[in-house]
Amino acid sequence: MTTSRAAHWEARYASVDRLWSGHPNDWLPELAGAWEPGAGLDIGCGEGADALWLAERGWRVTAVDLSATAIARLRQEAARRGLDQRISALAQDGGQGLPEGPFDLVTCFYVHGGPEEGGLRLGDLLADAAGRVAPGGHLLVAVHAINPPWHTHHARTYTAAELLEEIGEATAGWQAVVAEERWREAAGPQGQTGRRADAVLCLRRPGAQPAGERGSAPRAASVEPAASAEPAVVDHPGESAEVAASGPA
Repeated sequence: MTTSRAAHWEARYASVDRLWSGHPNDWLPELAGAWEPGAGLDIGCGEGADALWLAERGWRVTAVDLSATAIARLRQEAARRGLDQRISALAQDGGQGLPEGPFDLVTCFYVHGGPEEGGLRLGDLLADAAGRVAPGGHLLVAVHAINPPWHTHHARTYTAAELLEEIGEATAGWQAVVAEERWREAAGPQGQTGRRADAVLCLRRPGAQPAGERGSAPRAASVEPAASAEPAVVDHPGESAEVAASGPA
């Protein structure tokens, strides 16, 4: 199944000059923008907009993706911006194992498990990701919760409560900085406009505060097993509409 997923994404990237917008995913600047840099891991990095955004702010980033074409584009852009010493870009399947770490920040945006038997198990991937987070560090995740009408992919959607349940054992006792659905603007491949909701998690591992982190995490609470899979949806549109917004930037 790894081979078929890799072939699928490699074909998508190879079919166009650039698949994503080049802008960081909406929730990264909002949630991580106030933190001083450290070591970061970007899982499913695509063409690297998030990794580049972090590196420009002083982070040392390890970025992994299934697609060799996507990784080649990230390396090329990192070199063009003079960031190649801050980004280590690896063509590998995060579902088959992640770099050891530890990392002050681990991000995983729009990496979805499909419905097919033997496909990527998102809960297992995120549990593995949580194990790479340093004490006092953060795990930042966003996946699709409610798709716009034109969305035809069959990957599973999640609520924030369902994500928490999936990784409850791996993150027991962590602080939930954010655990909710958030709306953002979206644009379809035929020029459609609309809105979609993402399930967004920002979880902080207990322990020493990462070096250089400023301020305290807002609305922090201990992570507990979800009582309901239907939390309230927060009306929070994104700042920009992105064509092909069903994956990484």
